[in-house]
Amino acid sequence: MKRLGSVGLMLGLLTLGGSFGCADEKAEKAKEHRIKGTNFLADKNYAEAVKELDESLKIDPTQEKVWEKKAFALMQAGQTDEAAQAALKLVDFAKTPQDKAEAYRNVAAMYAKNGPLEKAEQYFQECLKINPKDTDALSWIAEVHSQRGGARSMSAPAIPSELDLALKTYDQVIALNPDSANTYLNKRIVMFKYIEHEKALQQAAEQEAVEAATPPKPEKGKKAVVDPGAAERVAAAKASAAAHAKRIEELTAQANEATKQFGEATKRAKAAQASNK
Repeated sequence: MKRLGSVGLMLGLLTLGGSFGCADEKAEKAKEHRIKGTNFLADKNYAEAVKELDESLKIDPTQEKVWEKKAFALMQAGQTDEAAQAALKLVDFAKTPQDKAEAYRNVAAMYAKNGPLEKAEQYFQECLKINPKDTDALSWIAEVHSQRGGARSMSAPAIPSELDLALKTYDQVIALNPDSANTYLNKRIVMFKYIEHEKALQQAAEQEAVEAATPPKPEKGKKAVVDPGAAERVAAAKASAAAHAKRIEELTAQANEATKQFGEATKRAKAAQASNK
């Protein structure tokens, strides 16, 4: 019996040894593919990098840094959706709510850069579910609305509903962090786009008033036709022009205030830097 026990113990050790050997072999194989992928990444051969990193992850999907590298390679290759899926794996590795929010923020930033903006907003909202006072996420959401509203393009048409949301969200950021100088600048950009839009509407209304007040040229030999609704249309157009002028005045005052606040926030930042030296 003692001899059988010894044999059993030895067989057990052999079995365990075989398991360790198999695990070591897998680890080495995963490492081999990981190194190849990293080298391809350094050479900017993103397609081959993805292939090798994939092989490494198939063997060992618990490699957090490899998921990061794969996401980066896919992003550089222009495969935003695939990059986002790889980056989302990092949520599983998050040790704190802040880490989890950072993972979502990185995915959102991918879509903010390459589109669609709806996806960017979706993942920034995930950040806010974790921390409603996440000023980085709020700033990005404001930027998404700013872009949708046409504020980042001279030629894009203004979309007031999006510009309103951008301004509202920037105000949330300022309420949480009044020292954020860039937020005041970004808010001004939205306001200037809005002002341009209101000016165009004002000019259109003024032109409409002029046209409504100008009777049509009578046909030769006939009396001029009096338009009974002309006066009403003139009054409506003038009222519209006045409303747009008032809105321009309000937005201009707000833009000037944002400029002032930007200057003060910049001074505070410089003073803080000087005191930390």
